[in-house]
Amino acid sequence: MDSLLGAWVLEDFSLTREGTVVRPLGERPRGVLHYAADGWMSALLTAHPDDAPFVSPFEEMATGTVAYAGRWEREADGSVVHHVQTSHYAPWTGTDLVREVQFGPGRLELTAAGADDSQVRIVWRRADA
Repeated sequence: MDSLLGAWVLEDFSLTREGTVVRPLGERPRGVLHYAADGWMSALLTAHPDDAPFVSPFEEMATGTVAYAGRWEREADGSVVHHVQTSHYAPWTGTDLVREVQFGPGRLELTAAGADDSQVRIVWRRADA
C-alpha cells in the first residue's frame, strides 16, 4: 500500500522565481489533496477567505483557486505524477504534473520546477494527523 493514500490538508504553498519567494495564496492557504487506492486523485488549493481581495503576481492563479482531478501514479524514482483530466485552470487539463516527493511524520512536501526556472513548493499534512 502506498504511503500517499488518503487525505492531506494544505499547510503551505509558495513559488520561487528569480530568487524571490511569493505566496500567491497568501500566508494562510487552504486546500485538500486526496489519493485513492484505485488511482484517482483530486486537489483543491485556495486563498483563505479572510485574505480577500486576492491579488496574485501570477496570471495563472488570478482567481485565487486551483482545482484539478484525474489519475495519479508513483514513478520508480519516488516522484508522483498527476495526470490531470479536468481542472479549474483550463491549461492543465490533459497535462501531467510531475512532483518530487519528500515525507516527514504526517507531512508531505511536493516540489516541481517550472518551465521558467520557477520552483513550486506545496506542503501538506495528513488530514487525520
